[in-house]
Amino acid sequence: MADAAINNREPTVAAAAPVETKERSKEVIIKLVEPVQAHGETVKELKFRRPTGGDIMALEGGYPININWQTGQITPNPPVMGMMMSTLAMVPTSTIKNLDAEDWSTCAHALMGFFAPGAQAMQY
Repeated sequence: MADAAINNREPTVAAAAPVETKERSKEVIIKLVEPVQAHGETVKELKFRRPTGGDIMALEGGYPININWQTGQITPNPPVMGMMMSTLAMVPTSTIKNLDAEDWSTCAHALMGFFAPGAQAMQY
């Protein structure tokens, strides 16, 4: 009889833990390995604001990132990302072009998350 009671029980579902939503930062600050000139001053960090749809629409030559949909790999599109970096940091493109390669890569990769589709888009 005990076996019958065990076999007739309804399955129990553990309550899901609440999903924490991470507050989106309003800016990204990158400390540079090598200082660079911007507006006639030496800059030791670049402060990037969040991009807007208008920033993306104003770009010529493509999108700031390339996505390989088969592998999921995301890489920067250097010319377009460079233009976006200049816009978001409010520095001349010459400043971005003069960044040390390590700094350029750090900045580009820090910004790539702004351009990849979010989890909500992936359900379509």
